[in-house]
Amino acid sequence: MDIHRCRFVDYTPQTITSLGFSHSSTSDLPSHSLRLAVGRGDGSIEIWNPRSDWLLEQTIPGSRGRTVEGIAWSSKDKDVSPRLFSIGGSAYLTEWDLARGAPLKNYDCNAGLVWCLAVNPAGSKIALGCDDGSVVVVDIAGGPGVIEHETILQRQQARVMSIAWYGDDMIVGGCADGRIRCWSYGEDTKGRLVSTLRVDKSKKESTLVWSVLAIKQQNQIVTGDSTGSVKFWNMEHFVLQQSFAAHDADVLCLTADASGKRLFSAGVDRRIFSFSLVSTSSSSSKWVNASNRLIHSNDIRAMASYQARGTDFLVSGGVERLVAVSSIENFQEGPYNKLPFSPMVSNCLVNSANRLVVMWQDQTVKIWGLVAAASADLDGTSGKRLVAKLTLSDDDNITACALTEDGRFLIVSRLSTTKLFALEKKENGTLAVHKVPSSVLESIGAKLVTFVVSQNLLVLVTTDNELISIPVNLPEDDEEVELINDQDNYTEYDLPDNLRVKSKLQHIHNIHALCVSQDEKTIALARLNGSIELVSLDTGLAHRLVKIPEPPVALAFTPKNTLFVATADVGKVYELNLSSEEGVLSSLQTEWSQRSTDILPTILAHQNTKCEGIFTTVNEEGERVWLYGANWMCFFNTEFKLPIPDHALKSVGIMGKNARKRLRNGSGVKAQRPAISYTKEDAEAEEDAIVEEQYKKSVKQTELAKLRKEESTEDTKGFWFTDKYRPVLFADALSGSELVVVERPVNEMPMPAAFIRSKIYV
Repeated sequence: MDIHRCRFVDYTPQTITSLGFSHSSTSDLPSHSLRLAVGRGDGSIEIWNPRSDWLLEQTIPGSRGRTVEGIAWSSKDKDVSPRLFSIGGSAYLTEWDLARGAPLKNYDCNAGLVWCLAVNPAGSKIALGCDDGSVVVVDIAGGPGVIEHETILQRQQARVMSIAWYGDDMIVGGCADGRIRCWSYGEDTKGRLVSTLRVDKSKKESTLVWSVLAIKQQNQIVTGDSTGSVKFWNMEHFVLQQSFAAHDADVLCLTADASGKRLFSAGVDRRIFSFSLVSTSSSSSKWVNASNRLIHSNDIRAMASYQARGTDFLVSGGVERLVAVSSIENFQEGPYNKLPFSPMVSNCLVNSANRLVVMWQDQTVKIWGLVAAASADLDGTSGKRLVAKLTLSDDDNITACALTEDGRFLIVSRLSTTKLFALEKKENGTLAVHKVPSSVLESIGAKLVTFVVSQNLLVLVTTDNELISIPVNLPEDDEEVELINDQDNYTEYDLPDNLRVKSKLQHIHNIHALCVSQDEKTIALARLNGSIELVSLDTGLAHRLVKIPEPPVALAFTPKNTLFVATADVGKVYELNLSSEEGVLSSLQTEWSQRSTDILPTILAHQNTKCEGIFTTVNEEGERVWLYGANWMCFFNTEFKLPIPDHALKSVGIMGKNARKRLRNGSGVKAQRPAISYTKEDAEAEEDAIVEEQYKKSVKQTELAKLRKEESTEDTKGFWFTDKYRPVLFADALSGSELVVVERPVNEMPMPAAFIRSKIYV
């Protein structure tokens, strides 16, 4: 198998600008609706599910000239979905419709540029700090889509850089003149400026108070400023209690644990500092600089924390573009994980007929041609050529693209519109791009698109999770024909009703994966709620095939016309038979899946990144189903049985989690004796019985090992795994004997210079 390693694909995710958990920390179990929102510099917002081991559930696309500089959730009403708000580069506050991935409400604050926002503890009001020094308070108690102006606090001239609620009756803002201003929000003194605190002045420039955090449990607020200082202020007397010159540069973000006894600060110098509150006597305590850790390679622009029973998260991100997840309790020595940057819906595709690799980002589509070499590592300038580059004039980011099998037509979709382009090959090998006008297409926004050439259909999944098909006339040669007749009506398929789930979030019912069977007669759809649905293109009927317990992340049809499904649990993959009625998972699984799903190789089950895609190959070595994640690739050959791994032996009682220790002579296992008196003869008899029992188990295990060897003489025929390629952005078959693996190392992305700490040489 020849593998083309394509490192020339220049996909570059944007800087992480803001982070926010949907719920506040609690002593109870975490909510089923707990999510993390990640805002980026291109205006996109990612929704991650920490309950599914950090599954990327949705990406709200951004647009040209837009950014997300602040994120806030309101989740106090348990009967409705948590509400997501954002600001960025304008005077507008935006509430998002997570089900459609589009703004639900854009509210004009009628003030300057909004720099920061904060939701009060009651979840009913939002305070907005503006560029002109005003602080606008809006009321959101009316429900989703309702934002009403309430008041503007007493004005001052300095830009409000950061803001926080101290309870429901006080607002604290950090300003660009080195001052922290406190406004009362009580009934009698609402909007009145009650105190002004000053931080240290810088000798070269004005001090900026980048971050403010309220710790109500300790009657304190904490500030981080451009001098690198972290200061603790007493809110009863409005005085400075402690100050730490911990950082070497600006402190951009602060967060605290649920108890208010541990604080974290981070900023330009890349380090995360941990401060702990220690008791000095029975009635007094003080903060100490407990530890620090270098996790990121560049500026840290945002942090967030969440604690619940059995849950403990500290997340951070910034210019490095990766979200780092660590533990609050074991911050100093505990492990941390960096979430992959790959999009939820792949932004790459391969056209095998013309040996093309396509990638899209923002408003641009790039197409490369590969040389017909037997094997090549495409990490330089040889072996590939940029044959076309398409930049759209619209502001919205591209959500999906698709090519016909002959590579002559390209469909490009956004949430607002969809456009069709014809690709014409020139004599010099490049491609000329021509727009195909269609008023029907341009009126439909889509998040998933694909061609069904044999049926002359263009299939789209709209922003409202509707599946529609539009007739297209795809000529076999270069004859000029009308590709899309705007007078023809498109077909809308009647999909099954949404399942009832515990989560209140509406986007849990979104369609996020689509694939077409190899005979092009059936379409499979996957939803985050675990629903797998089939649509017959011949009859137009749709039905739910099965509801699986884990969210499906990728699916593909095999040459045998079965459906291969990968789930959010990396150790669970299913091969399903197609049925005309909804069935039970166990009855729909193929013989291979019934035997292998619960005994997948340990090396696959222990991967910490999800499956990102599935594809199949057919050659003289048989049919293979390939799966890949951010740092791994593997294939299954369902014609061979998988070997039984050691962890599966626990289910038959041969190997247990509480395995007993072996005797010193190695002949058996010594049992734990209860606390009663034994005679010497009783002890010897018991030990002989244990030795005999373990001997029988040893024989049973030996026989099972022989059976495993007989079932799979050559393990590599049934399963193969590698972690050589990383980080994997996309993979697909170029032919039966060639693969394309698109890699995008983080250290090869353009990145501003990181802060250099001063070194002491001895």
